[in-house]
Amino acid sequence: MAADPEPVPEVEDGADRPLPVYDALLEFPESTRPDPEPYPGQGAWPAVPPAFHQPAAYPVAEEPEPRGRNRTVVAVVAGAVVVAVAAAVGVGAVLLNRDPAPPPGPAPTAAKPKVSGPPPGDLRLQDDTTTITVTWTDPTGGGVPFVVAGGRAGQKLGVMATVDAGQTRYTVNGLSPKLDYCFTVLAVYSTDTYATSGQVCTDREGGTTPN
Repeated sequence: MAADPEPVPEVEDGADRPLPVYDALLEFPESTRPDPEPYPGQGAWPAVPPAFHQPAAYPVAEEPEPRGRNRTVVAVVAGAVVVAVAAAVGVGAVLLNRDPAPPPGPAPTAAKPKVSGPPPGDLRLQDDTTTITVTWTDPTGGGVPFVVAGGRAGQKLGVMATVDAGQTRYTVNGLSPKLDYCFTVLAVYSTDTYATSGQVCTDREGGTTPN
């Protein structure tokens, strides 16, 4: 006959009852225990929707506002500068227009040389085809220099040489034997006073006179 199990002692109401200890429970592998529910905020918690969790770089969308403000400030400053410059230019123009431009002064006129004193005399030519020697007499006895002028017959004469005082001849080289030439001599008494001799020309046989 089986023995009766020992009676379990009664415990007063409200008192903790001892839990039975089972060896099988002590050997239960920990890896097979179900994981506790993750606490909100841990890595296992579902990600917060994008509407509530934005990355740190999200405020980039707000950058155009300061740029816009900067551009507005720059535009205002540039406009002020343009207005200031325009005002300065306008004032300068008014000031410049108030003063009438002075009338141009008369251009300085060079003193016209005048004929005075006795001219060189006895003007002669010695024609050697390609060279011509001009001779004259000195009315001052060596007191003034002379200017020899010459050119092709029918054309305006030009200065060929200046001859020192006391000299009464001058030779022109490199002339064409087929053309006629004319010469004159000036006695220079001062910077604005002179006397001109008569003009003499060659008369070559078959010579031509340019038109």
